[in-house]
Amino acid sequence: MFGPELTAGRADRAVIELPAMRRAFTAVAATSVLAGLLAAAPQQPAAEPRAATVVCAGGTQPHLAAGADGKLYVVFLRNGNIELNISSDRGKTFAAPVTAIDAKGNARGGMQRGPRIAVDNKHTIYITAPLCFDAEEIGKRYPTNDLYLTISRDGGQTFAEPLRINDAPKQAPEALHWLAAASGGELFVAWLDRRGRKGPGQDLAYAVVGDRGKKIGANAVLQGPVCECCAPGVAIDENANPILVWREGGDRKNRALWIATSPDRGATFLAPKRLNHDDSRVDG
Repeated sequence: MFGPELTAGRADRAVIELPAMRRAFTAVAATSVLAGLLAAAPQQPAAEPRAATVVCAGGTQPHLAAGADGKLYVVFLRNGNIELNISSDRGKTFAAPVTAIDAKGNARGGMQRGPRIAVDNKHTIYITAPLCFDAEEIGKRYPTNDLYLTISRDGGQTFAEPLRINDAPKQAPEALHWLAAASGGELFVAWLDRRGRKGPGQDLAYAVVGDRGKKIGANAVLQGPVCECCAPGVAIDENANPILVWREGGDRKNRALWIATSPDRGATFLAPKRLNHDDSRVDG
């Protein structure tokens, strides 16, 4: 009853019918044997990775954004200015770079302090960067930057005059920041800021830029301290509400990650919540 039954088949083979239970066990065994054979079979060498595409020779601190139309936008530092390069064929080739912000050769980067870019669904290009345009300040060994924004509404052919985002000047020396663009024409920007602090430490400042870059809103500040060498994160949910993420600062041995969400498109934020419930065991 439990043995195999030989039934009629083609002339060149016999078909063995097994009871249901035996068929199940046989299928498992066959799968295991097949897996073993595949593991033991000679493996084909992995295909060579595609050669890297050169976006621009001499560029540093790049940041990438992808448009809804498949175009790729890369912003970077070069020759002390903020430049942009665009690919219209999904990264196979890039056009010649253009200058988005002429910083007179004084733009500097390092340690996440480069420019950032976002593109909305109407192809408005938003570029932010920590820069100094104060002639007296720029002469110092370590000039204090402010956070600037420039906009292009013609696909990167021309850019508007850069505008300062932080409404308290010279209070964003690290200028570590992030941004995200919503489909309704809002740009959300968060950065490290020192206003209101007399001693060490920094807080998280935030601004909504409306009307596709034409109006920079009043800054809001989420009290820290936040890590002074870690850029914050900004994302947008399906309702165009911003989400902020940051790493705390201070002298704690175990730094926590925090998240704050907005229910009203950035007008206010709910109380921050801790993301990692276990200690990170990472300080500094």
